[in-house]
Amino acid sequence: MGSPGMVLGLLVQFWALQGASSLSVQQGPNSLQVRQGSQATLVCQVDQAPAWERLRVRWTKDGAILCQPYITNGSLSLGVCGPQGQLSWQAPSHLILKLDPVSLNHSGAYVCSAAIEIPELEEAESNVTRLSVDPDDPRQNRNPISSFPGLLFVLLGAGSVGVAIVLGAWFRGRRCCQQRDSGNSPGKGGWGGGGGGGNYNCLTKTHCICAPT
Repeated sequence: MGSPGMVLGLLVQFWALQGASSLSVQQGPNSLQVRQGSQATLVCQVDQAPAWERLRVRWTKDGAILCQPYITNGSLSLGVCGPQGQLSWQAPSHLILKLDPVSLNHSGAYVCSAAIEIPELEEAESNVTRLSVDPDDPRQNRNPISSFPGLLFVLLGAGSVGVAIVLGAWFRGRRCCQQRDSGNSPGKGGWGGGGGGGNYNCLTKTHCICAPT
């Protein structure tokens, strides 16, 4: 049986070999905030020594699986991942998930995990990327009149002037009809379709086309 020092040395070498062959998965960024309709890019970095032959990678959103592609000898088995998701592999260690265009439904917690199947089974999971999608610029959805208070006052003033002109013409025309009905103008009996006086409303002052009320 070896000495305690020899045993300790063997254990240290074993731990070093285990650490060198361990699988490491990292993901970035930790948080990402984008606007609806733009794009979002998430990067999953897989490190392992010695080199692997077949790697299975899984993307999840809020615990639900989006895709599980394989990477064999540097080739990616799948190019899509979830709604509007596109996958690409950049050797030797980066799996990129691009969401384009993003919608409000893309908001959530994304996690990348990896499992080496050849030569030996080994699994690891990355940290979480929290994606927040903001709605479209609210300034684009506002009433354009409210964006220009001066324009609103101009429109209100123009409307008031128009109403005053119409009412003034109506009152002047009504006075004209009443004067003709009282006998100041000839032909008072033929306007309403019948003889005699009555109350008339005049549409204009110049033409004084009257209709009985």
